[in-house]
Amino acid sequence: MPKNPQIKKVLVIGSGPIVIGQAAEFDYAGTQACRSLKEEGIEVVLLNSNPATIMTDKDIADKVYIEPLTVEVVEQLILKEQPDSVLPTLGGQAGLNLAMELEERGFLREHDVRLIGTTSETIKKAEDRLEFKSTMEKIGEPVAPSKVVESVEEGVAFTRTIGFPVVLRPAKL
Repeated sequence: MPKNPQIKKVLVIGSGPIVIGQAAEFDYAGTQACRSLKEEGIEVVLLNSNPATIMTDKDIADKVYIEPLTVEVVEQLILKEQPDSVLPTLGGQAGLNLAMELEERGFLREHDVRLIGTTSETIKKAEDRLEFKSTMEKIGEPVAPSKVVESVEEGVAFTRTIGFPVVLRPAKL
């Protein structure tokens, strides 16, 4: 993919707290993204709430902010640093959730900041279980039998239809 000359300054959202032995891939991927962006001459601003990661080493990004991963903090940082882009996909669920909230509030559009690495539409498609299932079925990818239910009783009834093993996952309504 050719370099986009419009991208001059990127805010990378880190993954926040991680437990030893878990989520190291976010720290690694974020660190490599920062290095790659810097190699391309792009200014990198990093936000992460966890000071105990490689990503927050002062040499990884041009500016490192160790602050809570909240919408308010990201908004303040965008106003202060004025990046043209935000890279939220290397911070796991924390980065995705922040990006989607900023997008839904209209904050990114209002401040002429674009998401890079993915689009909000793609994030929505991946996050919505029914939309994801539908997309996979449309392209012929196999998916596990699933159903959205709204009670424990409905979930138990569905297990009688598909059998065991079964995975139940809560979702936001």
